[in-house]
Amino acid sequence: MPWLMRGLALGHLVWGLLLVLLAARATQSAFLVLGHMSTGTVWTHLPLAIASTLQHAMPLALLGAWMLILTVRLWACRHPVCTALLITHGILMVPGILGILMGIHALRAAEASAAKGGGLLGAWGLIPLGIGTCIVALALPSLIVALVMRRYGPRGADNRPEVQS
Repeated sequence: MPWLMRGLALGHLVWGLLLVLLAARATQSAFLVLGHMSTGTVWTHLPLAIASTLQHAMPLALLGAWMLILTVRLWACRHPVCTALLITHGILMVPGILGILMGIHALRAAEASAAKGGGLLGAWGLIPLGIGTCIVALALPSLIVALVMRRYGPRGADNRPEVQS
């Protein structure tokens, strides 16, 4: 079981770093645009840039930091990580499944539109489909491992209590 938890830890590491990098990119974008705003000075637009950063980058940074915390806890193969995995990935399954459903619906709508001569932006349905698939691809194994760990402990089936005959 430790090798499985280490594999999940690597998946969480990749997602955590990706989310933190996306948050850094959103922050960079908000502050790079300051010099190109049409009126006022940089200092008059600074509150807008800070608000934009808080709105767009903060959720990504917080989720990325939480994924990195889960990475450390999974790598150490500690038992209390079960509850954190169940709550985190139970919540993340909802947007993952919704992203998959939205992507499938968008692709079907694009197909119907293409049959009538439109559908030029139909491939945009692949974005929520891909993101939702990636979220579910991490959340589903994490939920399964957390449930198995909760049942048998961090070492797997060896940790079962002995049955008296």
